[in-house]
Amino acid sequence: MEENMITLTIDGKTIKTKPDTTILQAAREAGIDIPTLCFLKDINNGGDCRMCITEVEGRRGFATSCITKVTEGMVVHTNTPAVIEARKTVLDLILSNHHKDCLTCIRSRKL
Repeated sequence: MEENMITLTIDGKTIKTKPDTTILQAAREAGIDIPTLCFLKDINNGGDCRMCITEVEGRRGFATSCITKVTEGMVVHTNTPAVIEARKTVLDLILSNHHKDCLTCIRSRKL
């Protein structure tokens, strides 16, 4: 079984995981927290909110961790200054278009 595992690094921690695993799943298996808003396992795996963005070495732009599959040798950074600043911007954009009726919203009852 070990031969079918993928080895990657997240925040300096070497992780072995199964193929077809997302960065978010691999991070959670290793006890590394990546914030999410839209990701609910088995309910909503859309990658729409972009709060779970990460930096992947050798890749341009940010990788949405809930939909990006791991690859052998991948090096992921979850809390760089650029990632943190981008998450703040994403959250600002989400809130600027939000109805702000969270306490009475039907979605709050689904969690």
